[in-house]
Amino acid sequence: MKIQRKTIAYSALCALLISGCSTGTDSIQKQQSALSQQKSRDIAENSSGSGIPDLSGPVSTPKPVLIQDSSVEEMFKPPSASGTFSLAAALQQAQDYSLRTVISRARIDEAEQRIDEAKAGYYPKLQAMAKTADWISDRSSQVSKSFDEYAQMQLTLQYNLMDFGRTSHAVGSANQIHQSATFSSDSEFNSVSFDTTKAYLDVRRYTLLLAAAKDHVAVTSELVDTLNVRVAGGGSPQSELIRGQLALTNALNRQKTIDLQLAKAKQKLRSLLGQEISVEMAGLDDLPANADFNAMISAIQLDNPNIKARLAELNSAKEDVSAARAARYPSVDVVGAYKKPFQNPDGLDGNYLGGNVALQVSVPVLDGGINSSRIGQALARLRAAEATYGQLQRDISEMAFNLSNDALSAKDMWKIQGQAKNDASRTKDLYLDEFRLGTRSLNDLISVQTDFFNANVGRVTSQYDYYLSALGLYLLSGQVDNGIKTLKLR
Repeated sequence: MKIQRKTIAYSALCALLISGCSTGTDSIQKQQSALSQQKSRDIAENSSGSGIPDLSGPVSTPKPVLIQDSSVEEMFKPPSASGTFSLAAALQQAQDYSLRTVISRARIDEAEQRIDEAKAGYYPKLQAMAKTADWISDRSSQVSKSFDEYAQMQLTLQYNLMDFGRTSHAVGSANQIHQSATFSSDSEFNSVSFDTTKAYLDVRRYTLLLAAAKDHVAVTSELVDTLNVRVAGGGSPQSELIRGQLALTNALNRQKTIDLQLAKAKQKLRSLLGQEISVEMAGLDDLPANADFNAMISAIQLDNPNIKARLAELNSAKEDVSAARAARYPSVDVVGAYKKPFQNPDGLDGNYLGGNVALQVSVPVLDGGINSSRIGQALARLRAAEATYGQLQRDISEMAFNLSNDALSAKDMWKIQGQAKNDASRTKDLYLDEFRLGTRSLNDLISVQTDFFNANVGRVTSQYDYYLSALGLYLLSGQVDNGIKTLKLR
Protein backbone atom coordinates (compact mmCIF):
# COMPACT_ATOMS: atom_id res chain seq x y z
CA MET A 1 0.00 0.00 0.00
CA LYS A 2 2.90 2.35 0.86
CA ILE A 3 4.58 1.44 -2.42
CA GLN A 4 1.44 2.31 -4.36
CA ARG A 5 1.20 5.71 -2.56
CA LYS A 6 4.85 6.45 -3.39
CA THR A 7 4.21 5.49 -7.00
CA ILE A 8 1.17 7.78 -7.20
CA ALA A 9 3.10 10.68 -5.60
CA TYR A 10 6.05 10.16 -7.96
CA SER A 11 3.72 10.14 -10.96
CA ALA A 12 2.06 13.37 -9.82
CA LEU A 13 5.47 15.04 -9.35
CA CYS A 14 6.56 14.01 -12.86
CA ALA A 15 3.32 15.35 -14.30
CA LEU A 16 3.93 18.72 -12.61
CA LEU A 17 7.50 18.86 -13.91
CA ILE A 18 6.41 17.98 -17.44
CA SER A 19 3.62 20.54 -17.29
CA GLY A 20 6.04 23.24 -16.13
CA CYS A 21 8.53 22.39 -18.87
CA SER A 22 5.85 22.43 -21.52
CA THR A 23 4.58 25.75 -20.20
CA GLY A 24 8.09 27.23 -20.49
CA THR A 25 8.46 25.76 -23.94
CA ASP A 26 5.11 27.19 -24.99
CA SER A 27 6.20 30.59 -23.71
CA ILE A 28 9.44 30.45 -25.73
CA GLN A 29 7.57 29.25 -28.79
CA LYS A 30 5.08 32.11 -28.43
CA GLN A 31 7.92 34.62 -28.26
CA GLN A 32 9.57 33.09 -31.34
CA SER A 33 6.23 33.07 -33.14
CA ALA A 34 5.70 36.74 -32.32
CA LEU A 35 9.16 37.59 -33.67
CA SER A 36 8.49 35.61 -36.85
CA GLN A 37 5.16 37.37 -37.35
CA GLN A 38 6.85 40.74 -36.86
CA LYS A 39 9.48 39.84 -39.50
CA SER A 40 6.74 38.71 -41.87
CA ARG A 41 4.93 42.01 -41.40
CA ASP A 42 8.18 43.89 -42.09
CA ILE A 43 8.67 41.93 -45.31
CA ALA A 44 5.06 42.45 -46.31
CA GLU A 45 5.38 46.20 -45.86
CA ASN A 46 8.16 46.23 -48.48
CA SER A 47 6.35 43.86 -50.82
CA SER A 48 3.95 44.37 -53.68
CA GLY A 49 0.53 42.87 -53.79
CA SER A 50 1.87 39.79 -55.54
CA GLY A 51 3.79 38.71 -52.44
CA ILE A 52 7.22 39.33 -54.01
CA PRO A 53 9.05 42.61 -53.32
CA ASP A 54 9.08 44.97 -56.29
CA LEU A 55 12.79 45.69 -56.62
CA SER A 56 12.47 48.33 -59.32
CA GLY A 57 11.79 51.14 -56.83
CA PRO A 58 13.46 52.35 -53.64
CA VAL A 59 13.21 50.31 -50.46
CA SER A 60 13.04 52.25 -47.23
CA THR A 61 15.27 51.37 -44.30
CA PRO A 62 14.85 52.55 -40.70
CA LYS A 63 16.95 55.55 -39.77
CA PRO A 64 19.27 55.31 -36.76
CA VAL A 65 17.74 56.48 -33.48
CA LEU A 66 19.82 58.45 -31.00
CA ILE A 67 20.22 56.80 -27.62
CA GLN A 68 18.60 58.80 -24.84
CA ASP A 69 21.74 58.99 -22.70
CA SER A 70 23.98 60.03 -25.61
CA SER A 71 26.32 62.93 -24.94
CA VAL A 72 26.01 66.26 -26.73
CA GLU A 73 29.16 65.52 -28.73
CA GLU A 74 27.71 62.19 -29.84
CA MET A 75 24.46 63.80 -30.96
CA PHE A 76 26.17 66.50 -33.02
CA LYS A 77 28.76 64.37 -34.78
CA PRO A 78 29.09 65.15 -38.51
CA PRO A 79 27.29 62.82 -40.95
CA SER A 80 30.58 61.14 -41.83
CA ALA A 81 30.98 59.85 -38.28
CA SER A 82 28.16 57.31 -38.03
CA GLY A 83 24.70 56.33 -39.18
CA THR A 84 23.32 56.18 -42.69
CA PHE A 85 25.68 57.42 -45.39
CA SER A 86 24.77 58.80 -48.77
CA LEU A 87 27.00 57.74 -51.64
CA ALA A 88 28.68 61.16 -51.65
CA ALA A 89 29.41 60.93 -47.91
CA ALA A 90 30.77 57.40 -48.32
CA LEU A 91 33.09 58.55 -51.12
CA GLN A 92 34.43 61.40 -48.99
CA GLN A 93 34.98 59.08 -46.04
CA ALA A 94 36.77 56.55 -48.24
CA GLN A 95 39.16 59.18 -49.61
CA ASP A 96 39.91 60.44 -46.09
CA TYR A 97 40.46 56.91 -44.76
CA SER A 98 42.38 55.44 -47.69
CA LEU A 99 46.10 54.82 -47.22
CA ARG A 100 46.45 54.23 -50.95
CA THR A 101 45.91 57.93 -51.61
CA VAL A 102 48.36 58.79 -48.83
CA ILE A 103 50.99 56.63 -50.52
CA SER A 104 50.35 58.20 -53.91
CA ARG A 105 50.61 61.73 -52.52
CA ALA A 106 53.84 60.83 -50.73
CA ARG A 107 55.28 59.66 -54.04
CA ILE A 108 54.39 63.02 -55.58
CA ASP A 109 56.26 64.75 -52.75
CA GLU A 110 59.23 62.45 -53.31
CA ALA A 111 59.22 63.26 -57.03
CA GLU A 112 59.16 66.99 -56.29
CA GLN A 113 62.21 66.58 -54.05
CA ARG A 114 63.93 64.66 -56.85
CA ILE A 115 63.39 67.63 -59.18
CA ASP A 116 65.00 69.94 -56.61
CA GLU A 117 67.91 67.52 -56.30
CA ALA A 118 68.45 67.48 -60.07
CA LYS A 119 68.18 71.27 -60.38
CA ALA A 120 70.87 71.67 -57.74
CA GLY A 121 73.37 70.86 -60.50
CA TYR A 122 72.72 74.30 -61.98
CA TYR A 123 73.90 76.14 -58.87
CA PRO A 124 77.41 76.69 -57.46
CA LYS A 125 78.65 74.57 -54.60
CA LEU A 126 80.37 76.17 -51.62
CA GLN A 127 82.19 74.09 -49.03
CA ALA A 128 83.84 75.22 -45.78
CA MET A 129 86.67 73.38 -44.06
CA ALA A 130 88.77 74.00 -40.95
CA LYS A 131 91.77 71.99 -39.77
CA THR A 132 94.32 71.91 -37.02
CA ALA A 133 98.03 71.92 -37.62
CA ASP A 134 99.39 68.62 -38.86
CA TRP A 135 101.12 66.37 -36.34
CA ILE A 136 104.40 65.47 -38.01
CA SER A 137 106.35 62.33 -37.15
CA ASP A 138 109.65 60.85 -38.33
CA ARG A 139 110.57 63.70 -40.70
CA SER A 140 114.00 65.13 -41.31
CA SER A 141 114.68 68.38 -39.51
CA GLN A 142 116.03 69.79 -42.73
CA VAL A 143 112.56 69.69 -44.34
CA SER A 144 110.48 72.72 -43.45
CA LYS A 145 106.72 72.65 -42.95
CA SER A 146 104.55 73.54 -45.91
CA PHE A 147 101.87 76.19 -45.59
CA ASP A 148 99.09 73.57 -45.87
CA GLU A 149 100.35 71.86 -42.72
CA TYR A 150 99.48 74.81 -40.50
CA ALA A 151 96.09 75.27 -38.84
CA GLN A 152 93.75 77.02 -41.22
CA MET A 153 90.24 77.58 -42.56
CA GLN A 154 89.31 77.12 -46.23
CA LEU A 155 86.31 78.02 -48.42
CA THR A 156 86.00 76.16 -51.74
CA LEU A 157 83.68 77.22 -54.57
CA GLN A 158 82.84 75.11 -57.64
CA TYR A 159 80.50 76.06 -60.48
CA ASN A 160 79.81 73.89 -63.51
CA LEU A 161 79.95 75.70 -66.83
CA MET A 162 79.41 72.76 -69.18
CA ASP A 163 78.48 69.11 -68.66
CA PHE A 164 77.11 68.27 -72.13
CA GLY A 165 73.53 67.87 -70.91
CA ARG A 166 73.97 65.67 -67.86
CA THR A 167 72.16 68.10 -65.55
CA SER A 168 69.43 69.02 -68.03
CA HIS A 169 68.68 65.35 -68.74
CA ALA A 170 68.60 64.61 -65.00
CA VAL A 171 66.09 67.44 -64.52
CA GLY A 172 64.04 66.17 -67.46
CA SER A 173 63.97 62.65 -66.01
CA ALA A 174 62.89 63.98 -62.61
CA ASN A 175 60.11 66.05 -64.20
CA GLN A 176 58.79 62.99 -66.03
CA ILE A 177 58.86 60.95 -62.81
CA HIS A 178 56.85 63.72 -61.15
CA GLN A 179 54.28 63.60 -63.95
CA SER A 180 54.08 59.83 -63.62
CA ALA A 181 53.50 60.12 -59.86
CA THR A 182 50.79 62.73 -60.45
CA PHE A 183 48.94 60.58 -62.98
CA SER A 184 49.29 57.52 -60.73
CA SER A 185 47.81 59.52 -57.85
CA ASP A 186 44.86 60.49 -60.05
CA SER A 187 44.40 56.84 -60.95
CA GLU A 188 44.49 55.84 -57.28
CA PHE A 189 41.92 58.48 -56.40
CA ASN A 190 39.61 57.19 -59.14
CA SER A 191 40.17 53.58 -58.08
CA VAL A 192 39.20 54.32 -54.47
CA SER A 193 36.07 56.11 -55.68
CA PHE A 194 35.14 53.25 -57.99
CA ASP A 195 35.77 50.55 -55.36
CA THR A 196 33.68 52.48 -52.83
CA THR A 197 30.84 53.04 -55.29
CA LYS A 198 30.84 49.37 -56.27
CA ALA A 199 30.82 48.18 -52.66
CA TYR A 200 28.10 50.70 -51.77
CA LEU A 201 25.87 49.60 -54.66
CA ASP A 202 26.59 45.92 -53.97
CA VAL A 203 25.33 46.33 -50.40
CA ARG A 204 22.17 47.90 -51.76
CA ARG A 205 21.83 45.25 -54.48
CA TYR A 206 22.16 42.27 -52.13
CA THR A 207 19.90 43.91 -49.56
CA LEU A 208 17.18 44.04 -52.21
CA LEU A 209 17.88 40.48 -53.32
CA LEU A 210 17.85 39.20 -49.74
CA ALA A 211 14.40 40.74 -49.20
CA ALA A 212 13.18 38.97 -52.34
CA ALA A 213 14.76 35.69 -51.25
CA LYS A 214 13.13 35.87 -47.82
CA ASP A 215 9.76 36.51 -49.39
CA HIS A 216 10.29 33.62 -51.81
CA VAL A 217 11.01 31.39 -48.82
CA ALA A 218 7.84 32.63 -47.11
CA VAL A 219 5.71 31.90 -50.20
CA THR A 220 7.22 28.43 -50.56
CA SER A 221 6.74 27.76 -46.83
CA GLU A 222 3.03 28.59 -47.16
CA LEU A 223 2.80 26.16 -50.04
CA VAL A 224 4.45 23.41 -47.97
CA ASP A 225 2.02 24.09 -45.10
CA THR A 226 -0.88 23.73 -47.55
CA LEU A 227 0.55 20.45 -48.82
CA ASN A 228 0.89 19.15 -45.26
CA VAL A 229 -2.82 19.74 -44.72
CA ARG A 230 -3.77 18.17 -48.05
CA VAL A 231 -1.59 15.11 -47.50
CA ALA A 232 -3.00 14.67 -44.00
CA GLY A 233 -6.51 14.83 -45.42
CA GLY A 234 -5.71 12.49 -48.29
CA GLY A 235 -6.13 15.19 -50.93
CA SER A 236 -2.54 14.95 -52.24
CA PRO A 237 0.03 12.17 -52.40
CA GLN A 238 3.11 12.14 -50.19
CA SER A 239 5.31 12.74 -53.24
CA GLU A 240 3.89 16.25 -53.67
CA LEU A 241 4.84 17.11 -50.10
CA ILE A 242 8.38 15.86 -50.72
CA ARG A 243 8.55 17.94 -53.90
CA GLY A 244 7.37 21.01 -52.00
CA GLN A 245 9.94 20.45 -49.26
CA LEU A 246 12.66 20.20 -51.91
CA ALA A 247 11.54 23.54 -53.38
CA LEU A 248 11.69 25.07 -49.90
CA THR A 249 15.21 23.71 -49.41
CA ASN A 250 16.31 25.25 -52.69
CA ALA A 251 14.76 28.59 -51.71
CA LEU A 252 16.59 28.52 -48.38
CA ASN A 253 19.85 27.76 -50.18
CA ARG A 254 19.36 30.76 -52.46
CA GLN A 255 18.64 32.95 -49.45
CA LYS A 256 21.78 31.72 -47.71
CA THR A 257 23.90 32.40 -50.79
CA ILE A 258 22.58 35.95 -51.12
CA ASP A 259 23.05 36.50 -47.40
CA LEU A 260 26.72 35.52 -47.75
CA GLN A 261 27.15 37.87 -50.71
CA LEU A 262 25.63 40.69 -48.68
CA ALA A 263 28.01 40.00 -45.79
CA LYS A 264 30.99 40.14 -48.16
CA ALA A 265 29.78 43.40 -49.70
CA LYS A 266 29.36 44.95 -46.24
CA GLN A 267 32.84 43.80 -45.24
CA LYS A 268 34.31 45.30 -48.40
CA LEU A 269 32.58 48.62 -47.74
CA ARG A 270 33.66 48.52 -44.09
CA SER A 271 37.29 47.97 -45.09
CA LEU A 272 37.14 50.95 -47.48
CA LEU A 273 35.50 53.32 -44.99
CA GLY A 274 37.01 52.05 -41.75
CA GLN A 275 33.64 51.74 -40.03
CA GLU A 276 30.25 50.07 -40.24
CA ILE A 277 27.62 52.16 -42.01
CA SER A 278 24.12 51.86 -43.40
CA VAL A 279 23.48 52.69 -47.04
CA GLU A 280 20.61 54.70 -48.44
CA MET A 281 18.21 52.41 -50.32
CA ALA A 282 17.62 54.78 -53.24
CA GLY A 283 16.44 53.33 -56.53
CA LEU A 284 18.41 53.55 -59.77
CA ASP A 285 17.05 55.04 -62.96
CA ASP A 286 15.82 52.74 -65.71
CA LEU A 287 18.46 51.88 -68.27
CA PRO A 288 18.67 54.21 -71.27
CA ALA A 289 17.13 53.03 -74.50
CA ASN A 290 20.28 53.82 -76.48
CA ALA A 291 23.75 53.26 -75.08
CA ASP A 292 26.80 53.89 -77.27
CA PHE A 293 30.22 53.64 -75.68
CA ASN A 294 32.32 53.81 -78.86
CA ALA A 295 33.31 57.45 -78.36
CA MET A 296 34.34 56.76 -74.77
CA ILE A 297 36.37 53.71 -75.78
CA SER A 298 38.20 55.76 -78.42
CA ALA A 299 39.12 58.43 -75.87
CA ILE A 300 40.29 56.00 -73.19
CA GLN A 301 43.73 55.52 -74.77
CA LEU A 302 44.30 59.27 -74.49
CA ASP A 303 42.63 59.89 -71.13
CA ASN A 304 43.61 56.85 -69.06
CA PRO A 305 45.82 58.08 -66.18
CA ASN A 306 47.75 54.81 -65.94
CA ILE A 307 48.70 55.02 -69.62
CA LYS A 308 49.78 58.63 -69.08
CA ALA A 309 51.86 57.54 -66.08
CA ARG A 310 53.60 54.77 -68.03
CA LEU A 311 54.26 57.18 -70.91
CA ALA A 312 55.90 59.60 -68.48
CA GLU A 313 58.04 56.76 -67.12
CA LEU A 314 59.03 55.91 -70.69
CA ASN A 315 60.11 59.50 -71.30
CA SER A 316 62.01 59.47 -68.01
CA ALA A 317 63.88 56.34 -69.11
CA LYS A 318 64.85 58.10 -72.35
CA GLU A 319 66.25 61.02 -70.35
CA ASP A 320 68.21 58.58 -68.17
CA VAL A 321 69.82 57.06 -71.27
CA SER A 322 70.83 60.51 -72.51
CA ALA A 323 72.23 61.44 -69.09
CA ALA A 324 74.26 58.22 -68.91
CA ARG A 325 75.70 58.80 -72.37
CA ALA A 326 76.58 62.41 -71.54
CA ALA A 327 78.80 61.17 -68.71
CA ARG A 328 81.36 60.09 -71.34
CA TYR A 329 82.10 63.72 -72.22
CA PRO A 330 84.26 66.27 -70.40
CA SER A 331 83.03 68.56 -67.66
CA VAL A 332 84.13 72.20 -67.43
CA ASP A 333 84.04 73.87 -64.01
CA VAL A 334 85.18 77.08 -62.40
CA VAL A 335 86.88 76.33 -59.08
CA GLY A 336 88.10 78.75 -56.48
CA ALA A 337 89.39 78.64 -52.94
CA TYR A 338 90.13 81.05 -50.13
CA LYS A 339 92.35 80.03 -47.20
CA LYS A 340 92.79 81.78 -43.86
CA PRO A 341 95.61 80.61 -41.53
CA PHE A 342 95.25 80.28 -37.78
CA GLN A 343 99.05 80.13 -37.32
CA ASN A 344 101.82 82.33 -38.68
CA PRO A 345 105.26 80.82 -39.41
CA ASP A 346 108.38 82.77 -38.47
CA GLY A 347 108.88 85.74 -40.72
CA LEU A 348 105.30 85.73 -42.06
CA ASP A 349 102.32 87.78 -41.00
CA GLY A 350 98.79 88.42 -42.25
CA ASN A 351 97.06 86.09 -44.69
CA TYR A 352 99.93 84.49 -46.50
CA LEU A 353 97.68 81.87 -48.10
CA GLY A 354 95.11 84.08 -49.90
CA GLY A 355 92.72 82.86 -52.60
CA ASN A 356 92.86 81.32 -56.04
CA VAL A 357 90.55 80.81 -59.03
CA ALA A 358 90.99 78.36 -61.92
CA LEU A 359 89.20 76.85 -64.86
CA GLN A 360 89.07 73.08 -64.51
CA VAL A 361 88.38 70.52 -67.27
CA SER A 362 87.69 66.92 -66.22
CA VAL A 363 87.85 64.18 -68.84
CA PRO A 364 86.89 60.55 -68.01
CA VAL A 365 89.63 58.42 -69.51
CA LEU A 366 89.31 55.05 -67.83
CA ASP A 367 86.67 54.04 -65.29
CA GLY A 368 86.81 50.28 -65.45
CA GLY A 369 83.57 50.06 -67.46
CA ILE A 370 81.33 51.78 -64.92
CA ASN A 371 79.87 54.26 -67.39
CA SER A 372 79.32 51.61 -70.06
CA SER A 373 77.47 49.52 -67.48
CA ARG A 374 75.31 52.49 -66.52
CA ILE A 375 74.43 53.10 -70.17
CA GLY A 376 73.50 49.43 -70.56
CA GLN A 377 71.30 49.56 -67.46
CA ALA A 378 69.55 52.69 -68.72
CA LEU A 379 68.91 51.08 -72.11
CA ALA A 380 67.48 47.97 -70.42
CA ARG A 381 65.16 50.12 -68.32
CA LEU A 382 64.10 51.92 -71.48
CA ARG A 383 63.19 48.65 -73.20
CA ALA A 384 61.24 47.54 -70.13
CA ALA A 385 59.40 50.88 -70.02
CA GLU A 386 58.50 50.62 -73.71
CA ALA A 387 57.17 47.08 -73.24
CA THR A 388 55.24 48.06 -70.10
CA TYR A 389 53.66 51.00 -71.90
CA GLY A 390 52.67 48.88 -74.90
CA GLN A 391 51.30 46.04 -72.76
CA LEU A 392 49.22 48.43 -70.70
CA GLN A 393 47.70 49.91 -73.86
CA ARG A 394 46.67 46.42 -74.94
CA ASP A 395 45.25 45.56 -71.52
CA ILE A 396 43.28 48.81 -71.28
CA SER A 397 41.83 48.29 -74.76
CA GLU A 398 40.72 44.77 -73.84
CA MET A 399 39.20 45.94 -70.57
CA ALA A 400 37.31 48.75 -72.31
CA PHE A 401 35.99 46.34 -74.94
CA ASN A 402 34.86 43.83 -72.29
CA LEU A 403 33.20 46.49 -70.12
CA SER A 404 31.33 47.87 -73.11
CA ASN A 405 30.08 44.41 -74.05
CA ASP A 406 29.14 43.68 -70.43
CA ALA A 407 27.12 46.89 -70.22
CA LEU A 408 25.27 46.23 -73.49
CA SER A 409 24.63 42.61 -72.51
CA ALA A 410 23.31 43.70 -69.10
CA LYS A 411 20.97 46.17 -70.79
CA ASP A 412 19.57 43.41 -73.01
CA MET A 413 19.20 41.08 -70.02
CA TRP A 414 17.42 43.81 -68.09
CA LYS A 415 14.80 44.06 -70.84
CA ILE A 416 14.41 40.28 -71.10
CA GLN A 417 14.13 39.79 -67.35
CA GLY A 418 11.58 42.58 -67.14
CA GLN A 419 9.36 40.83 -69.67
CA ALA A 420 9.91 37.50 -67.91
CA LYS A 421 8.96 39.06 -64.58
CA ASN A 422 5.71 40.43 -66.02
CA ASP A 423 4.83 37.09 -67.63
CA ALA A 424 5.59 35.11 -64.49
CA SER A 425 3.63 37.58 -62.34
CA ARG A 426 0.49 37.08 -64.43
CA THR A 427 0.93 33.31 -64.58
CA LYS A 428 1.70 32.42 -60.97
CA ASP A 429 -1.64 33.65 -59.60
CA LEU A 430 -3.54 31.68 -62.26
CA TYR A 431 -1.50 28.57 -61.52
CA LEU A 432 -2.16 28.90 -57.79
CA ASP A 433 -5.94 29.05 -58.34
CA GLU A 434 -5.79 26.09 -60.73
CA PHE A 435 -3.67 24.12 -58.25
CA ARG A 436 -6.26 24.66 -55.53
CA LEU A 437 -8.93 23.42 -57.94
CA GLY A 438 -6.81 20.37 -58.75
CA THR A 439 -6.37 21.23 -62.46
CA ARG A 440 -2.71 22.31 -62.25
CA SER A 441 0.21 20.18 -61.09
CA LEU A 442 2.45 21.12 -58.20
CA ASN A 443 5.52 21.16 -60.43
CA ASP A 444 3.96 23.82 -62.65
CA LEU A 445 3.16 26.00 -59.65
CA ILE A 446 6.64 25.66 -58.15
CA SER A 447 8.23 26.34 -61.53
CA VAL A 448 6.34 29.56 -62.15
CA GLN A 449 7.04 30.83 -58.61
CA THR A 450 10.73 30.07 -59.10
CA ASP A 451 10.65 31.73 -62.52
CA PHE A 452 9.17 34.87 -61.00
CA PHE A 453 11.83 34.96 -58.30
CA ASN A 454 14.64 34.36 -60.80
CA ALA A 455 13.33 37.05 -63.14
CA ASN A 456 13.05 39.48 -60.25
CA VAL A 457 16.61 38.74 -59.16
CA GLY A 458 17.90 38.80 -62.72
CA ARG A 459 16.37 42.18 -63.45
CA VAL A 460 17.97 43.80 -60.41
CA THR A 461 21.29 42.08 -61.06
CA SER A 462 21.42 43.16 -64.70
CA GLN A 463 20.48 46.73 -63.76
CA TYR A 464 23.34 47.04 -61.27
CA ASP A 465 25.73 45.21 -63.62
CA TYR A 466 24.99 47.76 -66.33
CA TYR A 467 25.71 50.76 -64.14
CA LEU A 468 28.90 49.25 -62.70
CA SER A 469 30.17 48.28 -66.16
CA ALA A 470 29.45 51.78 -67.47
CA LEU A 471 31.16 53.26 -64.42
CA GLY A 472 34.13 50.99 -65.15
CA LEU A 473 34.53 52.75 -68.50
CA TYR A 474 34.61 56.08 -66.68
CA LEU A 475 37.26 54.59 -64.39
CA LEU A 476 39.41 53.75 -67.40
CA SER A 477 38.96 57.34 -68.57
CA GLY A 478 39.98 58.66 -65.15
CA GLN A 479 36.59 60.34 -64.65
CA VAL A 480 34.79 58.33 -61.97
CA ASP A 481 33.26 61.41 -60.32
CA ASN A 482 31.94 62.59 -63.67
CA GLY A 483 30.58 59.10 -64.32
CA ILE A 484 28.71 59.08 -61.01
CA LYS A 485 27.03 62.36 -61.96
CA THR A 486 26.31 61.32 -65.55
CA LEU A 487 24.84 57.95 -64.54
CA LYS A 488 22.93 59.64 -61.68
CA LEU A 489 24.19 57.18 -59.09
CA ARG A 490 23.17 57.98 -55.55
